[in-house]
Amino acid sequence: MPADVTEPAEVTSRMSSRRSRFWPFRADADSGSPAARPGPAQDHGASGRRTPLVLVDGRMARRRVTGIGTYVNELRHVMETKPASDLRVEWIFGPPGLPRWGKVTSYGNLLLDLLWLHVLLPLAAWRRRAALVHAPVNWGPWWSPCPTVVTIHDLSWERVPEAFPENFRRYARIFARRSVKRAARVIAVSESTSKDLQEIYNVPPGRIRVVPNGVHPDTRPPGPREPIVLSVGIREPRKRIAELVEGHARYWAEAPDEPPRCRLIVVGGPGGDEERIQAAVGPGCEIRNFVRREELLDLYRRATLLAYPSSYEGFGLPVVEAMAHGCPVLCARNSSLIEIGGRSAIFLDDVTPEGIAAALTEALADRDALAARGEAGRVEAGRYSWPASATATRDVYRQALRR
Repeated sequence: MPADVTEPAEVTSRMSSRRSRFWPFRADADSGSPAARPGPAQDHGASGRRTPLVLVDGRMARRRVTGIGTYVNELRHVMETKPASDLRVEWIFGPPGLPRWGKVTSYGNLLLDLLWLHVLLPLAAWRRRAALVHAPVNWGPWWSPCPTVVTIHDLSWERVPEAFPENFRRYARIFARRSVKRAARVIAVSESTSKDLQEIYNVPPGRIRVVPNGVHPDTRPPGPREPIVLSVGIREPRKRIAELVEGHARYWAEAPDEPPRCRLIVVGGPGGDEERIQAAVGPGCEIRNFVRREELLDLYRRATLLAYPSSYEGFGLPVVEAMAHGCPVLCARNSSLIEIGGRSAIFLDDVTPEGIAAALTEALADRDALAARGEAGRVEAGRYSWPASATATRDVYRQALRR
């Protein structure tokens, strides 16, 4: 499932079927997956020892349709379809979130999150005699009856604090610091995030393991590119989509007719910059909300360019997804984007609307050169795969268990 913009149809259908279960103390025993139905070979190894149980907190995959939800769902798919003989990995989902109807439900979801992560999840681990708990979304439980592994996707509240409310920054800082301090191993999704963990939270390099996110290669033959600049992401200030929309409006007004001007398609959910973005929308710009997986993949295949001027990323799934589909990338020169964009991306140094307009004009003037970058990006994206991520994650489990 691609990052940031896909509707969780499959997750939603599975969620409704599980609500009646006693969720704090049952994982996915009825899901029918090999990993969820431990038989004798999974319970005990050749020596008769019990196979260690790893509980993975899958709750946020129900609540997030962003890259974090993609990460959880893709790891789960690989681990369930190709289970390891020496580990029993099960996914536990907890209570469903409340619909987003305003501040009341937002506070309700916060209370549910706290109750689940810091009380019910540890109790489930204790009751199930888990050997390890994996918290895959930045924050681990305050206490745990067994060792923990935590995945840190980014430290955006530390690097770009102005993009977040003060209460969230305080919450994120307190729980992230404690999580990485207590974890037996910390997974960072990029070298950039690993560096942030060492610099900001003083996590020893020996406890950090860099496990990049994955991507699915595009198996369809390349087709013609259409005059489209694609933007993928939640419309929040950190993503700088407002600057992109304003910059594109300048490009659209001044670009020559040949080669054809590229319209801008913005895909993703609403966020804190919604009012500014809507005010800047003009001719040649289309705002869409969440789209289904097939539609997003089709846009990657058709677009002439992905524009991604984000101020900070821990990984940047839309960048590598676009590259995997042969779509060239224009992105900001910062954080993990330098690492993920590699040699094929065009990097932005001036991320003002004026700078973005100039970069669009220059990049879109030579479509042949862009196509060459797209093919180079396809090769670079081959470095990332979800099976490789799942394999490396299980290796981290083994290290945490000192096996």
